[in-house]
Amino acid sequence: MLSHLLNGYLTAFFVFTGIILNLLSVSIFLRKERAGTPAIQYYLVTLTLWQTALLANAFLLYSFPNLWWGHLVSQGTYVYLYPYVYTFANTTHTGSVWIVLTLTIDRYLALCQPLKHRAIGKKRRVRRLMVAVSIMAIVFSIPRFFEVHVVLLCERSEHNCVAAIDRTELFDNRLYWTIYHVILAMVFVTLLPCLILFALTLRISIALRSAIAKRKSLCAPNSDIDTRCKSMKSSRYNSSRKDHKSNIMLVLVIAKFLVSDILPTVIDVLEHLVGQSAFMRSPLASLFVDISNFLIVLNCSSNFWVFFVWGKRFRRSCRKCIKSTHIGACIYDMAQWNTDSEVSLCAPSSFTTVNVTKAYGSTERSFRYKRNMELIVSRTDDTSSTTNPSRT
Repeated sequence: MLSHLLNGYLTAFFVFTGIILNLLSVSIFLRKERAGTPAIQYYLVTLTLWQTALLANAFLLYSFPNLWWGHLVSQGTYVYLYPYVYTFANTTHTGSVWIVLTLTIDRYLALCQPLKHRAIGKKRRVRRLMVAVSIMAIVFSIPRFFEVHVVLLCERSEHNCVAAIDRTELFDNRLYWTIYHVILAMVFVTLLPCLILFALTLRISIALRSAIAKRKSLCAPNSDIDTRCKSMKSSRYNSSRKDHKSNIMLVLVIAKFLVSDILPTVIDVLEHLVGQSAFMRSPLASLFVDISNFLIVLNCSSNFWVFFVWGKRFRRSCRKCIKSTHIGACIYDMAQWNTDSEVSLCAPSSFTTVNVTKAYGSTERSFRYKRNMELIVSRTDDTSSTTNPSRT
């Protein structure tokens, strides 16, 4: 029951919401002006694309069979997709791991070795690096395609046959399994990248905490410098704050990926230790595999919220993107109307006040405009009373 819930309904929900939000994130990143686009966005766009493809493969491999047939299928017409989906699922996971690893190294160099990062962190080099890493992930996962194939199982005659998925001789080859699945996979995909991510993330976190402590020491409270720091509006100060929030956002993306990838790494190590046949016969092991797959899906579908909470420019661009559509503009106008608290439609108010509230939607500007209008009206009344004295 739990396995069906994880692989079926929950995975389908997070897959569809994650794909929509990831595509929205990519469109927001790509709609920004190319001249003002930082190099770090190339990492985020590439990572989001890989994770979107991973979500689509997770739906085809786990969620759709559970929703349609109630369980994973190994026979029937649907299994013709398995060799391609299985290969591309491993490709997207490998690509996501390597992109996150390069992103972590980039942040480590930016915080701990800034001079070296300025030399190698150019936009053109980052674009080439993303293309090279993606091609390498595809090449690395090509042997997966030859591990499974579709066979026809015939009972009595050739006309009564059913397609079934089965392992190839390459998958059962002991030398191939040792070199590719044990050594290469653990060195380049699971164990070693996980350890490197943990070490670099810890080092980046320490660097961020030291930067925060240094900023507080430079602008200590109860001093004249504190007043100057609070009132400072220079571009250098604002850019340092933006860089600090961007680094926190990227560290959260890396840490989230690391947490979701720990359990699959542990499961992969245990599978190599106890043997694949004994591991697959254990119901507890199958449950942990389902949980690890769901954690990966959850990680790939939640990056939008990290960008939205910690990225001020991302929120601004997201608001513009939503307002550019008719439905989004209507929803945004309704939300703005509900936030206007100056005028109560049930209380008596002047026609000027209602119009001002509709025009601005800002309490401070509405009061200011209303005060100016009252001054103008009072001056006009005074002038008219002076030029045209009232008759008894």
